[in-house]
Amino acid sequence: MVTQTQEPRKKAKALRDEDPVHRSIAIGIACTILFHLLLIWLSPQFGLNKFNGSHRGIAVKTNKGKTFDFQLDPMPEPPKQNPFRYVDTNPDAPENTPDKTPNFSNRNQQSAQPDPAKEKDPENRPSITNAQDQIKNDASIVTGNLAKPQQGAAASPQVVKDDSKQTQEELKARAEQTPLAGTEKNEGKSDDGIASNISKSKSPTTHADQEVEGAHDAKDPTGGLVAVNQTSKAQPKARPRLTAPRSTILTNRVTGVQNVGVLGMDARWSEYGEYMHEMLEIIQVSWYRILEDSHVSPPRGSHVVVTFKINSKGETEIIKVEDSDSGKQGVLSCESAITDPQPYRKWTEQMISVLGEEQTITLSFYYQ
Repeated sequence: MVTQTQEPRKKAKALRDEDPVHRSIAIGIACTILFHLLLIWLSPQFGLNKFNGSHRGIAVKTNKGKTFDFQLDPMPEPPKQNPFRYVDTNPDAPENTPDKTPNFSNRNQQSAQPDPAKEKDPENRPSITNAQDQIKNDASIVTGNLAKPQQGAAASPQVVKDDSKQTQEELKARAEQTPLAGTEKNEGKSDDGIASNISKSKSPTTHADQEVEGAHDAKDPTGGLVAVNQTSKAQPKARPRLTAPRSTILTNRVTGVQNVGVLGMDARWSEYGEYMHEMLEIIQVSWYRILEDSHVSPPRGSHVVVTFKINSKGETEIIKVEDSDSGKQGVLSCESAITDPQPYRKWTEQMISVLGEEQTITLSFYYQ
């Protein structure tokens, strides 16, 4: 029989050495299982959305079954300037295209004033003095009347100096030419004899073959009977004298421009500018005529503001009227001044492409 005593001791020693490792693994697995069981058991007590994102110091309460929506309003945009603004220009100022301006009118013009302003106007408008401050009118710089342009004085002939030889010969006086002094007579019975009769001439002789009428002090025998000054053949016609624009109310303005010259306002010519200028003159003439025929004068200081539409066919439609103590007759006069002359001139294709089929216009009528 064979006996072995060493092997059991080695195995027992190996088991003793491996016990701490297996014990640690087993404890870890058991703790993991217990942690997950505890998490599953406690999960209904917590809102899962608490674990989303990063929150520090914020207490969040769940609202089961309720939702809300919100929308952030965009920042308010600054008010846009009207790209089209009609202004009245000064007809006496020279035409000149401005660099940049939102204004339009019936002619090209640049802002200017007789004396430079101390303070610059933000819209590059000239200063206005000796006007009023109660009524605001930023579209006009001069006022006048609707009288027709008068013919100016006829242009006087201008003497033009011309040194050409041909012109000098045409303008010189002709020299007087006198033949030899005395007359000759033949007397006696003999045909071969010679006799003479001498008489004195009042004019000194120039030894000319025949007498030619002319000026005593002239020297050119080929000139004219008298000296004539040459005048220009093409004379300018009498030009119409310009008048100020239609009658309007001006508002004082301290600020102005640095450009020195005849009073003017920045504006660009456009077809719509000509159309507006023509339409405003028609409406104003119609308004004056209605007031004159009615023999009724609304209270001084009252005014009416009329807003109307005008389409491409020249037809108008009153859409709003604001009365300020002018009375029924005052309002009716303003409305009739706009509607009676219609239809106005039709728009051109270019105007329609820019303005569309209609435009809204607001006019103010002041009874002064």
